Amino acid sequence: MPHELSHKQWLLSHLIFGLILSLVLFQWHQVVGAKNRLTFLDVGQGDAILIQSEVGRNILIDTGPDGKVVEALSKQLPFFNQNIDLFILTHPDLDHYGGAIDVVKKYPTKAIMLTGVHSGSQLYNAFLEEVEAQNIPILFPTGDQDLQIGPGLYLDLLYPFESQSLLGLEVKSKNDTSISLLIKNGVGENLALLTGDAEEKQEIELLLSGQDLAAPLFKLGHHGSKTSSGPDFLKAVGAEHFVNSAGKDNKFGHPHEEVLARIEGKPLQRTDEDGSIEFVLK
Repeated sequence: MPHELSHKQWLLSHLIFGLILSLVLFQWHQVVGAKNRLTFLDVGQGDAILIQSEVGRNILIDTGPDGKVVEALSKQLPFFNQNIDLFILTHPDLDHYGGAIDVVKKYPTKAIMLTGVHSGSQLYNAFLEEVEAQNIPILFPTGDQDLQIGPGLYLDLLYPFESQSLLGLEVKSKNDTSISLLIKNGVGENLALLTGDAEEKQEIELLLSGQDLAAPLFKLGHHGSKTSSGPDFLKAVGAEHFVNSAGKDNKFGHPHEEVLARIEGKPLQRTDEDGSIEFVLK
């Protein structure tokens, strides 16, 4: 019996060693093969997007409706780099901030960007109180900002526009106050367009602003709602690849068949069907 117990302990120790070695090799591979990555996290009916630069900066955009985002992030962030360098909340609707308080409690967060649009939600206010308690700096976006997050990776903020303040504003539709941005490479080429839940009203404003919206990759606005991703906007973007973030069998019918018809023939990946979706940015 003592010999049998010793044998089991030997097997267990080797199993643990093997697991640790696999984890170390996996993390080492992430360091050695570091690239600029864009991941659309599977968080159910909501948005959560992680941008990771090759120099180790982590940018999180939105969280989805609940704490599921923490589990999704744990699969993407290496154990030696758990910081969120910038946490962007596009607008204060639950399906975009519901996991925000879980994120800042779990992951050291260096700065938060939000529009300041009035929410009135107890959960959102609790999140802001946690941000204040941790003394996390809050940034407010303007359309004249370019944020460098790596040697060859930039965020070009498109909306809100330059000198436009949404701080304290009470609006009927928070969707049309969504922070919108382009991801660009080091030579200024547009890589991906992200517009939160912007609907046709904000899309028209973006078109009229005269800004360059063209991008090869576009996340469909408002989870594929028929009130977003209008024909004129899609034409201006000219994307060759699309992503949609929505929950499986969601009650809203996202992505809507009208939107699917507008992009028919173009590749579409969906978090409700494909889980988290990762792109290498070049």
